[in-house]
Amino acid sequence: MNQKIWILFKNDLANSFHLHDLFRSGKQGNGGKITAVVLLLMGILLLTYNILSAKTLVSLGQTAMIPGYMLSVSSIMMVFLSLLRANGTIFGSSDFEQLAAYPVSEKEIFISKLLHLYFFNLLIGLLFSLPVLFVWATNAIVSPILIILFCITALVAPVIPICIGVIFGSLVYRMAAYFRQMNLIAVCLSLCLLGAFSYFIMTQSNQTDSMQDIGTAVYSQMTAIYLPSVLFQFNSIADSFSILFFLFISGLLFLVLTFFGSRYYRILNLRLLTLKSTNHMKPRTIKQRSIFVALWKKEIAALFSSYNYLLNSILGTVLLVFISMALLLFGFEKLTTVIPLPVSIQTVTNVFPMFVAAMLLISNPAAAALSMEGNKVWILKTLPIEQKSVVHAKLACTFFLHFIGFAISILAYTIHLSPTIEQLMWAILIPVSYSAFITTFGLMLNFSYPHFSWKNDMYIVKQSPPVLIAAFTGMAMMIVPLVLILFQILPLFVIYLALCILLLGLAVYFYQRTCTIKFI
Repeated sequence: MNQKIWILFKNDLANSFHLHDLFRSGKQGNGGKITAVVLLLMGILLLTYNILSAKTLVSLGQTAMIPGYMLSVSSIMMVFLSLLRANGTIFGSSDFEQLAAYPVSEKEIFISKLLHLYFFNLLIGLLFSLPVLFVWATNAIVSPILIILFCITALVAPVIPICIGVIFGSLVYRMAAYFRQMNLIAVCLSLCLLGAFSYFIMTQSNQTDSMQDIGTAVYSQMTAIYLPSVLFQFNSIADSFSILFFLFISGLLFLVLTFFGSRYYRILNLRLLTLKSTNHMKPRTIKQRSIFVALWKKEIAALFSSYNYLLNSILGTVLLVFISMALLLFGFEKLTTVIPLPVSIQTVTNVFPMFVAAMLLISNPAAAALSMEGNKVWILKTLPIEQKSVVHAKLACTFFLHFIGFAISILAYTIHLSPTIEQLMWAILIPVSYSAFITTFGLMLNFSYPHFSWKNDMYIVKQSPPVLIAAFTGMAMMIVPLVLILFQILPLFVIYLALCILLLGLAVYFYQRTCTIKFI
């Protein structure tokens, strides 16, 4: 590997993982250790789930399908990750100006960014590949050659998803570059792209539900959703040709992407940088307003100034609005023909508040709001304002986003699911409680473990300790009551009442704790 590419790649990884924080003392060290523990737990959970899935195929007599199935599922997940990470990593990256001043070529920078995406996708792919070796290789008589070919295929599998993510990501930014609100347009286009891909997966999956043979159904789903799955054949040595053809196609696509991507990398990034500078320079009318309103508008402006921050913050809210609007327009019956549900309408009515709360948990800009100040944090520290004013403004930004999705969902819920007074009461209280909990918890974590010396906001938005801890805790706070509700372990009234008391009590404590953490 070219030495310059290797150095750029190592610097990218260092800025993404911050492994040096593990060996620090104090808050930075604790934050790094907590991040490592959360990531390890998530990895163990996904690995365990994949092992159980592979054993399920063995019990169904479909052992031969395990490698192809795992490669296909991991590839589909990597397509999603690539679509989410390509913009902000390759195009619109905050470190472009710094890299442009280095004595390196566009090709070397572009390849280092591709390796950055490849590394993260490979980590996800390994959580699907290792169960194959644990289950498939031990439950079937497999030739060592096939095992070697599978390992090579698993290493190459991230290439095609990365190519898909980079190609569509460049198109999104190319179209968004013509608009002043570039980040907002780019996020909207990305969400439309993800929505179209998700709808395609659901429709293709539904078409095979009626098949009697589980092997035929699984194979049809894989090939319909992810076409390269046709080449994932590991039944005998005779299938080596299809595997080698897949490796050839992947290598060819990578070379083509490198050639054309490196040619347009600098051009597109310069266009985005110029547009961003123009937007900052346009004249603005100065109006007198309260401190709270001024700080709140500053938070909204910061949210819309970063593609990664905006996409990560509104993903759940946009999904909630989309589903709520679909429910308003088509009704519950027509909607379930597209998204089949294995439960009754009564269960949906009871669990709907938890679904709304889950979408709000995904949208939590408060967990990164303080760290996003970056090297401009000195402005907050020197302003003649109380810390409570800063806390209120950052909380209000998240509450504002939550309110948009929450209001539309309540309207759709009331019109089409005809809830009782009690059900409508929980539909309001449960999302509000979860919103208060996750917002105050995320902001408290960010005040406890701030990080201002970042070079790329991708780390702050997706991998920083406050974001990961808040996401993992929110997941746990969602799974436990859902299990109690679905298995009817306790009456619904008791579960929801206990949840509201617990979450609102924690929210009050987190708010008070955040206001006392020394920052200003």
